[in-house]
Amino acid sequence: MTRRHGLLFLVATVVLLGGLLIIADWEEILTVIARSNWMFLLPALAMTAISYACISYSFAEVSLLIEIPIGRNRLAGIGFVSTVLNHLVQSGGVVGYGVRYALMQRERVPLNDVLAASMLHFYLTSLAMQAILPLGFAYLLSNAALSRAVSIAIGSLASVLFLLFIVQSLLVFRSGTRRALLNGIRRFVKRFFRKDLERVLADFDTAMARGVAGMRRKPRSALLIGALVLVDWFGSALALGFCFEALGAPLKPAVLFTGFVIGMTAGVLSALPAGIGVQDGSMAGVFALLGVGFEEAVLAALLFRGVYYVVPYLVSLAFYWRLTPKAAPVHETTS
Repeated sequence: MTRRHGLLFLVATVVLLGGLLIIADWEEILTVIARSNWMFLLPALAMTAISYACISYSFAEVSLLIEIPIGRNRLAGIGFVSTVLNHLVQSGGVVGYGVRYALMQRERVPLNDVLAASMLHFYLTSLAMQAILPLGFAYLLSNAALSRAVSIAIGSLASVLFLLFIVQSLLVFRSGTRRALLNGIRRFVKRFFRKDLERVLADFDTAMARGVAGMRRKPRSALLIGALVLVDWFGSALALGFCFEALGAPLKPAVLFTGFVIGMTAGVLSALPAGIGVQDGSMAGVFALLGVGFEEAVLAALLFRGVYYVVPYLVSLAFYWRLTPKAAPVHETTS
């Protein structure tokens, strides 16, 4: 099998997988859409488009900081299709980043550069969620009737997520901490799998350092990425808000952002495809605790799934074939 045939097989596989995930939830989505006010679906779709455009171009900006030699628009296209897959499949980034690397092979981009760009981009895009999440937990604790045990559990979870954010920040911005972790990974792999990853991990560390140095060297690019990240998160939250509007149940901004950020976090942590069940149930439960009708909350969560997951997936299908290289790269870079 040639490199191009392998890439086409990978693309066809993820397209089929995404289609199966949508079919599994299709009847409920259609039922909700039939009950909705279509006028409010238009701004929901517009907010979805803005959100994906921002996250796609923020990935392009991060990649350029790491000096990946690909044009901005092509990088944004690659960021779009891989983000759609990561949202839909939620496999810890494996599926989306695998396609991302495959699509970058035409320009012979090293795997370590792709991973560094992806990890730095993930960290930057998660900053907004991690900043809003404690506020969401605080709002929930102060405005919902919760038992003592539930309050303690929520407080503990918030503390764990905050500590995780601190560790993640140290790994990104402190080269000494990052190298200590990478050395630990190297020793573990060498001991149990008899394989030395010294060069691979060193190249990854170098690529990550280039990205951080690029942010410090080009503060305007860093500010642009920050602005794109904020618009991305606000756009996706407003898309959910318009879904509630479509069902005739408008929300206060504080209630909307609390339910949104807690539900999205639960979906990501669940590691289930698209957070099916967990994300929707968490959103509906939080909204119900804050005084929203449970039925409306469930229907809005399902409508949001159709607007924010299904529609971008269908749009992304047209991008795969444009982004797939017409010829295999002459040389494969392994470092």
